Amino acid sequence: MQLKDIEHILIDMDGVLLDTKYDNYFWQEHIPFIYSKKNNMSLKQAIKITHSLFHYKKNTKDWYDLDYWTNILDIDITKEKKKKANMDKIKLKKNVIATLEKLKKKNKKLYLVTNAHKKTLEIKLSKFALNKYFEEIICSHEFNYVKEDIQFWYILRRHLNINYQKSILIEDTINNIDSAYHAGLKSIYVNNMNGKCPAYISKIKDFSELSSSL
Repeated sequence: MQLKDIEHILIDMDGVLLDTKYDNYFWQEHIPFIYSKKNNMSLKQAIKITHSLFHYKKNTKDWYDLDYWTNILDIDITKEKKKKANMDKIKLKKNVIATLEKLKKKNKKLYLVTNAHKKTLEIKLSKFALNKYFEEIICSHEFNYVKEDIQFWYILRRHLNINYQKSILIEDTINNIDSAYHAGLKSIYVNNMNGKCPAYISKIKDFSELSSSL
């Protein structure tokens, strides 16, 4: 897909700009471990309980809400996320900065659009100062809808006052792409796995591949 006629680029954070290993480790391993210690139970039992809770809330606003999980698990999630051993796992994907800089030089207006909770966003941006590349950074929580919900994309279009016909979404989650598509927004799917995706989606393996579309 050629981006020369695209004016606005909406970019997801986790899985596009940042590696998801940090989040996967934190929720699948670290939090179950802390939960097992706190509740004096086996790690296997803690994994079963926490993963069941997470699965139940997946694709909802609560899933991304650190305050919600702090209350449910009785663990200070923000404090755990800020621990150095966890912060060290936050990594940029390859050539992200160079690609952002190239997009800016081509006068593209960039917007970071994430489901991440505001506290999660602050933690990650404290390590990598990506703010300067974006016209605006949008947390879906501010609109009370997550990106999986089509209403989010209608609210976002009014908020940014942009033409979706001249815009594109760079995203790694099919559910988010699907809801954006039905709101009139085209997408590029970032995924390094082989497999089929809907015909209306362009697919790249890595964010840096956008450079060849300019």
